[in-house]
Amino acid sequence: MYKRYQAYASTILNLILRDLRVFRVDFWGKFIDTCIMLFSTVVIFSYFLPSYGLRPDFGPFLLIGVIAGFGFFDVVGKVATMTADMAGDKTILYTISLPIPSWLVFVYLGLSWSLHSSIICLLLFPLGKLLLFSQFDLTIINYPKLFLMFIMSNVFFGFFALWIASMCKKISSISHLFIRVINPMYMFGGYLYSWYSVYALSAIGGYLSLANPLIYTMEGMRAAILGQEGYLPFWFSFIALMLFTIAFACDGLG
Repeated sequence: MYKRYQAYASTILNLILRDLRVFRVDFWGKFIDTCIMLFSTVVIFSYFLPSYGLRPDFGPFLLIGVIAGFGFFDVVGKVATMTADMAGDKTILYTISLPIPSWLVFVYLGLSWSLHSSIICLLLFPLGKLLLFSQFDLTIINYPKLFLMFIMSNVFFGFFALWIASMCKKISSISHLFIRVINPMYMFGGYLYSWYSVYALSAIGGYLSLANPLIYTMEGMRAAILGQEGYLPFWFSFIALMLFTIAFACDGLG
């Protein structure tokens, strides 16, 4: 039994390493695109819009929102790639034919996608520091909590992408994914505001927003980086996001 599971783990590890070699080819293009997006967003909100009355400390708040939400937008590309493969070459059938249970193939996909988004996201932190200078105080970060939430967020994005892919039966469905799912969840997921600001405006609206898993990513990351005050309790956000991850993973694998 032990040797069998060891063989499964070895196969999954080799598949992930293979994907990393493929990812390396496209890495710099994707990283440059992401840096341009981060630069334009942070500079506009941190240096231009304060002259129109925006809070001067909004830069770090937004920076964390951009970093925390990168993997969420990356879902579109992953779903498109998998849907196109299923409709075309069906290379995934080779992976399914490997001597591991078919459900482990999809676990490997979720973990591999999570790792790819983690690599890009991790490199955005030093760029954010360069853009914001003293506005982004690294000394107040709770690094153990940041590590936990960073890992959980990207694992969530990986299995959320897998869940979305399981529902996209044809490539034409991708055209609706951004407008109908990704953008509404992102905009109502705490990207530009905290949960408590919604709750102060409307208690009902605040409670309804708790159904959006992205709110826990934003609140948890900000609580770890900017301090707990003004955000949902860190462990509440972490556990809620973990439960959402398990739910999407189980449904996607089913």
